[in-house]
Amino acid sequence: MKAVYLNKLHRYAGIFIAPFIVIQTFSGLLLDFGLFRRSRSGPAVEVASHARNVVDSLLVKIHFGPGILNDCYHLLLGLGVLWMAVTGWMLYLRIRKMQKKSMTVISPGGVK
Repeated sequence: MKAVYLNKLHRYAGIFIAPFIVIQTFSGLLLDFGLFRRSRSGPAVEVASHARNVVDSLLVKIHFGPGILNDCYHLLLGLGVLWMAVTGWMLYLRIRKMQKKSMTVISPGGVK
C-alpha cells in the first residue's frame, strides 16, 4: 500500500471515528465516576433525584445502547480504533526508516 494513500486513509478514518470515541469516552466517564449519583440533602432532593435518574438512563442508552445494532456499533468502533493504532504504527515506522536513510546520505565524511 502506498504511503500517501495509507496516510490519507488513516487521516480520514481518524476524523470519522473521533466523534464516536469522544461520545463513548464522555458517557463512560460520567457513568463510571458517578457524577450524577451523588446523594444530596435538601428540599429539592426528589426533583434532583428524578433528574439524575433521567440523565443516568440517557447516559446508559448512549453508552451501552439496546440490541444487536449497538453491539455492531461497538464492534466496528473497536475495530476502527485497532486499525488506527496499527496503521499509525506503520506510518511511524515508515517515517523513521526514511529519516534514518536520509541521515546516512546527508552525513558529511561518510559513516565510520
